[in-house]
Amino acid sequence: MLETVNDVCLNAACGLTLPLRVVYCPFCGARQVAQAPVLEKAVAPPPLPRMPPPVPVAPPIPASQRAPQPVPQSAPSPIPAPKPVPPAPAAAAKAPPAKPAARGSVPPPRPPVRLRTWIAAAVVLTGIWFFNKPADKPASVAEQVEAATALAAQCDLDGARSALAVLKSAKAPAAHIKRLQANITKSAATCDRQQQRAQAWLALQGSVNQAIDAGQPELAATRLAVYVKRWGDDPDTLELDARVKVALASARLDLADACLARGDRVCLESSLIAAERYKRPELAARAQALRASLSQLLERSLLDAVPVSGQ
Repeated sequence: MLETVNDVCLNAACGLTLPLRVVYCPFCGARQVAQAPVLEKAVAPPPLPRMPPPVPVAPPIPASQRAPQPVPQSAPSPIPAPKPVPPAPAAAAKAPPAKPAARGSVPPPRPPVRLRTWIAAAVVLTGIWFFNKPADKPASVAEQVEAATALAAQCDLDGARSALAVLKSAKAPAAHIKRLQANITKSAATCDRQQQRAQAWLALQGSVNQAIDAGQPELAATRLAVYVKRWGDDPDTLELDARVKVALASARLDLADACLARGDRVCLESSLIAAERYKRPELAARAQALRASLSQLLERSLLDAVPVSGQ
């Protein structure tokens, strides 16, 4: 910011215009301001070079019109003494010092990136790539056929048929479409048979349990035999067959108890043999007790048959 400059020199005899604020007039040397206290200088742009005022140039006079004129020798006029400049007011002397120009804030130098930082960044980027990597390329027609065949084998016929419709819309080769159609047809028949077997199994369980509870193990065994003849054996039928055999053996042992109570040795022996044919370990203790009873009954019958001596 430039300071206020005087308009003209304070010397009345000079009176020339001053371009800048100066202590002494550059034209006459007159003092312009009083001695001011030394203040901290404010940062200001360098002053522009002072240009001298233009000097008027008179037009040239022809030589014919020139006349020699004597130059009067006049005594030099005394230079008037400069007038004393009144001291600057106290307010101007106590003006607050100009603030120094604030330097621009410079950020501290950034430390170099270490090797472990680069390694950590590489690990993080690799994990992000594996997590968000693009999906695999679309499956080929053969892979789609295999996937649809697997669905049909699991009795997911709706999913298999949907895959077949997609292949048809994509104009897949006819050989692949034909193979998939054959697999779906074959699986549909197998799944239908499995569904019918499941329904028949539920009905068999109810009828067999009802017959066993009613004390008719022979009827339960007959119904189970019919089911196995049509649908074949599996772990479930084998488990149910064991239950039926236990019921049959228990019925024979019950009959043996009745024969023992009557003392009918022949009935007891035949019923016990029929029960032991089922070879059920659950009834082994009961069959052994009846076998001991049969032995005692046989001994008594033999003793009764022997005649008493001396009679």
